[in-house]
Amino acid sequence: MVSIIIGSMNRFRFGHKNPNGFTIFLKMLLVAFSAALLLTFCACGELLGTLASAADAMPTPVPLVVTPVPVITYSEAQTMPLPDDFEVPAGYTRVETQDSSLALFAFTESSGVVQYRVFGGYNELVNGVAGELYSGFYPSDESGSILSEYSATVDPTTESFGTSLPQPLPDTLRLRSAYQVLENGVITDGAGAYFIYGVVGASKGAFYSSDSEGVMTPGALASTAAIAVPSYMPATAPTADGERMIVVYIGTESIVVYLAKDGEWTQERIMICSTGRSKEMTPRGTFAIVRQYPYKKMGQIDGENVYSQYASRITGSYLFHSVPIGGDKRYSQVNGKKQMFVKYYEKLGTIASGGCVRLRCIDAYWIYMNCPVGTMIVITDDSGPIPPTPPKLIYEEPYMDEKHEYGWDPSDPDPENPYHAIYTPEVVLDGPVVDKSKD
Repeated sequence: MVSIIIGSMNRFRFGHKNPNGFTIFLKMLLVAFSAALLLTFCACGELLGTLASAADAMPTPVPLVVTPVPVITYSEAQTMPLPDDFEVPAGYTRVETQDSSLALFAFTESSGVVQYRVFGGYNELVNGVAGELYSGFYPSDESGSILSEYSATVDPTTESFGTSLPQPLPDTLRLRSAYQVLENGVITDGAGAYFIYGVVGASKGAFYSSDSEGVMTPGALASTAAIAVPSYMPATAPTADGERMIVVYIGTESIVVYLAKDGEWTQERIMICSTGRSKEMTPRGTFAIVRQYPYKKMGQIDGENVYSQYASRITGSYLFHSVPIGGDKRYSQVNGKKQMFVKYYEKLGTIASGGCVRLRCIDAYWIYMNCPVGTMIVITDDSGPIPPTPPKLIYEEPYMDEKHEYGWDPSDPDPENPYHAIYTPEVVLDGPVVDKSKD
């Protein structure tokens, strides 16, 4: 580099053949500048080399990857079986259902209202894939369906469980013989079970489980045990187990057959009936079955005698019997059973008879077969339990005639009854019925 600069200076013409001092000074200045420039180039070369080495030593940068945020959603809450090791909260009472996997519970709230809780859970979904499971108790209805207006579980420790202190027994309640009232108002069965008669919130009085001191079990449901005798039941105790009593409750047009068991009356059968159209038509009082007939001619309707099946005489001309039978074939049971008066069947549950007590065919048959002569009968204006609703009639042949005047009683146990294909029969006759009228 320096030699190139000096060579160039030698070729430069300053206008004199021989160099003077100024020329020499210029040459020396150019030499110094060239040297400095050379050193600078060297230093830059070393710096570039160092930078190159450093660059070679640096790691290769990793490309930046952006991870998407996971989408979190939740499944609908569903009922679930209760885990085997799960402890049921105090105050909850298990409700038995047809679905054994349904963990349904109930308790009496402080207001007296019965609340329901069902065990269930839901999944956390991460990008649609099931993740963590959350479970607990949900408010529900009595069927175990989770109430849609609730989206979260409840904390059993914060439930408002109802309680009560012992209340005096109403005069209309009579304890069964197996129970007694202690001095502190506690009711016991003598075998270690304790109850109180109490009122929770605005509810009606009921029997609730308690301890021996009369402290009600918080949240307990009203007991379903037959602790007291319902006010409409016979006031007198039976004389022997197996004894039956028939009570006709005109107030509800229902009949209860009571069966004596363990020294108490129990409800064996509840039936719907029709009694006299006026108070004077059906006698009130205590009677006993006098005689029984498989098929009986009755009084007149529209000027002609009618018949009935499975009649049991109460007193005089008053009987228990099936809905009346009319028509041109009413004279024999074989044909008459198909000619029940449709309009009187549909009046069961109301006052409609001429004084007798009308029944569905199967109920008249049941009394005929199970309540022999001498069975006690009580007919009262009182109200008893609400009777079951009879099956509906079908308005076409072969169930009834084309005029819809006569037809089969759906409950008739005769094997020819076409209703048996529609309604499951309680009884199907497999032969002739004993004629008890000849006993």
